[in-house]
Amino acid sequence: MLTARLTSPCLQTLLTIAVIAALLGRPVAVSAQQPSLAQLEAQYQKQHEAILAVFANGPAKRVYPLDARERVREWQFELANSFTEAGNTVDQILQLSPPQADMWRERRETLAVYSKPVTPPTTRTVFGAGEVKPKARLLESPAAIYTDEARAAGAEGEVRIRLVLAADGTVKHVFPMKALKHGLTESAMEAARQIKFTPAMRDEQQVSQFATLSYDFKKGKDKSRKPYAPAYEFYF
Repeated sequence: MLTARLTSPCLQTLLTIAVIAALLGRPVAVSAQQPSLAQLEAQYQKQHEAILAVFANGPAKRVYPLDARERVREWQFELANSFTEAGNTVDQILQLSPPQADMWRERRETLAVYSKPVTPPTTRTVFGAGEVKPKARLLESPAAIYTDEARAAGAEGEVRIRLVLAADGTVKHVFPMKALKHGLTESAMEAARQIKFTPAMRDEQQVSQFATLSYDFKKGKDKSRKPYAPAYEFYF
């Protein structure tokens, strides 16, 4: 009986401590499992910057592996993984019903296209320029506007855009490979969306084709020069 009298209050104290600890710990656990919209947007921004870094450090700038084809494959794998990670973050953002849900859904579709690993042409619906004949032909390719903010900052440089010239004649999945500040990246992306073109052909069918375009901005000019394909074609 003496043992029971001594242990009963001890048990009650321990139970009380356990309940308080659980209550205090619960908000922390929920917070860790469910990041806020602001946290997820910041995470996506870092992942977006990581994608740009992979683009900037392409196979031509790498030394290893020694085999050039292996360098390209390794780089493609790294790039696809970077897009996949960013896409997973956007999935979490969409679960929170963000104010700009349509924008995030469109971004998710674009990330999904570029996160797919490189596979034989027979397994894909979007093709590289070397896998179609004839290639997509640009009919109208407006220059991008040089923004007031860029003019005030004296900004100049290149924005490089990756996009899909779709089989239905629309421009889809516009993504900056190389960006500039002061609204110039957004200006180039908007100009790219206005491109008119004749779709590429493959096996006598209209198909979607990847394309890469550059927009050069110079100080003192109201517009960039018209977009042009960079000196070397992209690697997928």
